[in-house]
Amino acid sequence: MSTQNNKLSDSSLSLSANSIDSYQVESRYDPNGSIQDDGENGNNKPETGSSLHSIVSHAPSVARTLTKTITNIWNAVQDDNKQTAEEGGMNSEDLNKLLESRFDLGDAFQMHENEEEEEGTVPSEGQIKEIAENKDQEKVPLETQPDLEASPRTSESASSALSEQSLSLSTTSSVVRQRTRITPIEPQSETLEKVFTNKSTGQIELPPDKGYAWVVVFSVFLIMFNTWGCNSAFGVFLSYYLNNGVYKGASKYDYAIIAGLTVFLGQGACPIAILVMRVIGMKPTMLIGSFLLLSGFLLAAFTTRLWELYLTQGVLIGFSIALIFAPATTVLPGWFLKKRAVSMGISLLGTGAGGVTFGLASQKMISDRGNTRWCYIMLAITNTLSVLIAIGLIRERKPLKPTGFHWAKIKFEMKKLFDWKVIKQPQVPLVCIWFTLALLGYNLMIFTLASYAVARGMTQHQGSSLTAILNGAQSVGRPVMGLLGDKVGRANITIILTSVLTIYIFVFWITAHTYVQLIMFSIMVGSCVGVANVMNTVLIADMVKPQEFLPAWAFVNYAGAPALLCCELIAQALVSEGMKNPYLHTQLFAGCCFVCALFMILVLREYAVRIKLTNRQEENDKKILARQEKLTDIESDITCDEEGLTTTESWEVIEHRRDKYNLMLGGGYKKYFMRMTYPMKV
Repeated sequence: MSTQNNKLSDSSLSLSANSIDSYQVESRYDPNGSIQDDGENGNNKPETGSSLHSIVSHAPSVARTLTKTITNIWNAVQDDNKQTAEEGGMNSEDLNKLLESRFDLGDAFQMHENEEEEEGTVPSEGQIKEIAENKDQEKVPLETQPDLEASPRTSESASSALSEQSLSLSTTSSVVRQRTRITPIEPQSETLEKVFTNKSTGQIELPPDKGYAWVVVFSVFLIMFNTWGCNSAFGVFLSYYLNNGVYKGASKYDYAIIAGLTVFLGQGACPIAILVMRVIGMKPTMLIGSFLLLSGFLLAAFTTRLWELYLTQGVLIGFSIALIFAPATTVLPGWFLKKRAVSMGISLLGTGAGGVTFGLASQKMISDRGNTRWCYIMLAITNTLSVLIAIGLIRERKPLKPTGFHWAKIKFEMKKLFDWKVIKQPQVPLVCIWFTLALLGYNLMIFTLASYAVARGMTQHQGSSLTAILNGAQSVGRPVMGLLGDKVGRANITIILTSVLTIYIFVFWITAHTYVQLIMFSIMVGSCVGVANVMNTVLIADMVKPQEFLPAWAFVNYAGAPALLCCELIAQALVSEGMKNPYLHTQLFAGCCFVCALFMILVLREYAVRIKLTNRQEENDKKILARQEKLTDIESDITCDEEGLTTTESWEVIEHRRDKYNLMLGGGYKKYFMRMTYPMKV
């Protein structure tokens, strides 16, 4: 044992000496072997000679060092990705981990309702205050809590046997947290039970992933098709208004505000729509939304003054989108678990398909009639009928019980949605900023492309065709984004797609000035421009605990929405009429939005990597302590102590991981950028 400890101390000392150099730990890390010497000691140095001899002798050494470093980085990343799969990745058989990785809005509501049923009743006004006080008292700093808490399934004998070990390990974990200066996300071992347990029977009822579930997918597809898909076609209306002066005295800024108002209310009013759903139920909320949708389009057809268009096209349709769309997003998680990514991807097809259909149809009706009246009437009829069909088909697998119009219960629901404490976690505002910036760039692309084409000498029909092509590419790109996120990591694919969008705008959009060039641009950018809409929910799930998902989701929506109100207003303000490319400054602004969004997601990725490595460091420290105190056969690959604890990694792998985590989780800006660029799946 002393020899082994000397080996550990020597390797730690060697790694700490190289901790300033980027990724030097990987040059010494090999999960299948031992710590290796760089081979660059004094004995290997060439004798003093000519400069040519020095260059020739050093070149192979540099090449070997570089090759070894790259190889060991690759081995280290493979080791971390292997741990990710073992912890419960996207394809894991551990359903609890699978649920946590795909946690969604519907899961959060089922969890809260089951917790309320377990307590007995929905609290009254007096009980609400008491529950809040109890929750504050339960929040003990992590440094004072044992790290090995017994789950409900752990026997009393096992708990007593581990109590002494847990006490010693909590001290180690406290030191780790102080060194890394973060609070790791603890695993939620009971998430599956909290979400899918039927309280009347006490049994866990998992989603079926088949049967009527696919009818529900079709219903959500129709809803996406007729809400956000139809709204994507507003770029056709905006281009028509800007080029024909429909309303007397209206400027381009007035029309731009209408475009922003619809998006602002459709996104920002989602928490309000969810609150209404909890009070009166899902289908009544969606029926109210369909009535507002019908009223908005019909009244917009007969508007003669600008303020009337604000109220109809802007306010009524904006609120209707939130009331229809937000409740529908809570349904699919109850029907799917293993096939949730596929079902979500199919439902997301509706946005792109709706943009194509309504974009081309709107342009045809406007050009044939010479005005927007009959176009609005047809949209009112078709959208309302389709939404009503979807409402009739959609069904909650386990319906949420509405609270009714009781102020105490409504206040309790508001407290769950608008919990301000979640804002104190730095990752939540970062997700909000990233989401807002990415949506700004997205809306600029959707609403400006047709107007830009007309400004560059193309016809109104060609401009609307480009919008339709972009939306068609979205219908393919959005599902693919979700699947790629499961394969290579959500933060990773978000960074890749945001970088690609930035290149497309600065390199292709600014230089494209012919119809063929813009067609190619629309296809390329449409395949990845919806990255914020696809990834925002899953990134929130990755960054917070399941219990905190609901207020974090609400904050990202209502805090980021005000910026969307003025996005098209900014775009039109940046238009310079005297230039050959009047939308140049608008294009630069959209590109800068994606550049800033890229910086935000890089910061979020560093946080996610730090969280994962910190949790793994704690687990590794536990294994080291357990092995030193309990295990008898150090050299075996799979060993058990007398309490039945198992360790599946070899001792060399454990010590290498310890050294790697100590280096990666150190302080300083160099270590910060090491974590940000560490190429693991996250």
